[in-house]
Amino acid sequence: MGADRMAEVQLDDDVAGPPAEPRTPSAGARRARALLRRWWPAPVALVLALVAAQAVGDHRADSRADRLRATPGVLAETVTAPLSATPWGPADALTVLSAGTATPDGLVAGVVVPGFGPAEVVALDGETGAEAWRVGVGLASTGAEDTQTAACTSGAGLAAVASAVAETLWCTVTDAASGAAASGAPASDRAAGLTTRLVEVDLAAGAVVGARELEPGAEATVVGDVLVVGTRGDDGVLLRGSDVRGGTERWRTEIADPVDENLWSGWLADLGGHVLVRGTGATWSVDPADGRIEAHAEALSTLRGDALVALPTTGAVRLLGADGSGTATLDGHPLPVWPDDGSAPGVQPVADGSVVRGVDGATGAVRWERPARTSPRSGYLLLEGVLYGSDSEALWAVDAVTGDEVWSVPTSPVEDAQLMTDGRHLLRSERADEDAGLVLSAYDLGSGRRAWTTPVPEHLAALWPAGGVLYGYGGGGFEVFRIR
Repeated sequence: MGADRMAEVQLDDDVAGPPAEPRTPSAGARRARALLRRWWPAPVALVLALVAAQAVGDHRADSRADRLRATPGVLAETVTAPLSATPWGPADALTVLSAGTATPDGLVAGVVVPGFGPAEVVALDGETGAEAWRVGVGLASTGAEDTQTAACTSGAGLAAVASAVAETLWCTVTDAASGAAASGAPASDRAAGLTTRLVEVDLAAGAVVGARELEPGAEATVVGDVLVVGTRGDDGVLLRGSDVRGGTERWRTEIADPVDENLWSGWLADLGGHVLVRGTGATWSVDPADGRIEAHAEALSTLRGDALVALPTTGAVRLLGADGSGTATLDGHPLPVWPDDGSAPGVQPVADGSVVRGVDGATGAVRWERPARTSPRSGYLLLEGVLYGSDSEALWAVDAVTGDEVWSVPTSPVEDAQLMTDGRHLLRSERADEDAGLVLSAYDLGSGRRAWTTPVPEHLAALWPAGGVLYGYGGGGFEVFRIR
């Protein structure tokens, strides 16, 4: 039937039986018939309009979800209740996921260091967790060599972990012969019997395609196309930056602060485009491009925009900026924000007692503040200019630039909570107390309205997103599950 056509409707005034003689309809009956004939399509049109509006709303929600899912840390699929948990990967799957890298063919690859024997890079199928390939990056074990430490990076920095696709893993591997000195010995003695190498793993081929010797006991990381190697001495640390592929040296920097002799490894790392060195007296930040010492402090970390921040155990927090030259201070402690799509640049969320503030990341000036019972385990998300937060009694969303409230909804008190999103809902794993079971609740991103709450399979201790996928783990971390 065409949209502008109207069906003829036969109306009877008396259904008890046919009248003895034709009657002339009353004026009221004629008006009723005319109105009914004129307006009867209105309910149908209303239904059609509601269906169309729902379709438009769903399309907009899908479009927004697609946009948000381009941000690392946002789940790639809509999560629905009830949840199913499918075993994923072997016993070392959690190790692979925790610092894994996505490969061009849909795998997740990461390094595994066994208790005995050489380290290996393992690639697992992103869908099923099935092992696709495994390649040794430590020395071939003869019963005399075991990997002491191994760390791998794609060179793209923290944001690429389990989210961005990479073609190469660069692994720094230190193996020890059976005669190597005990870990409690001085650094010079511990270096005896050690072999440290930089190993290049082609993630498409699943094979080692290169290796070079480094000084025994050295630490190394790759940032972009720069290999930074650190060697420790009695009086300090020597850093050298070179082309990761060609080996041509670009710079060298000395830091007059020795590494604690009791610190076996992990004293050199890259964070947000900075190379951090943990000395005895301070933590030092070095620019990997030219070796310039950017800053030093008791403890260093990075904020939004890879800006450095000094986090002393006492005294004010200092905002050092991206190059380490900043001098601003602030009250409170910066809140970690993840996922973060980079919107509302220059605004840094900060917690100070019972308030959350938006401060200028360069000057520390307060732009806005609101009461909130912050919880460091909750997590905070910043997407399309909106900061989402959670505490023990409420879930809320505010304009990250102005602090204007977008919405706020009370929630049941929880002991433990973690915020995530699939682009359509805020997902919060919740536990009322340490003895209660874990549940997952979904709240509409635009309004905060709770859509559903469902139990998490009881054998799971926690949920977390990695590479756009929702995982859970149990059994002390030896059992990993994919959640749908």
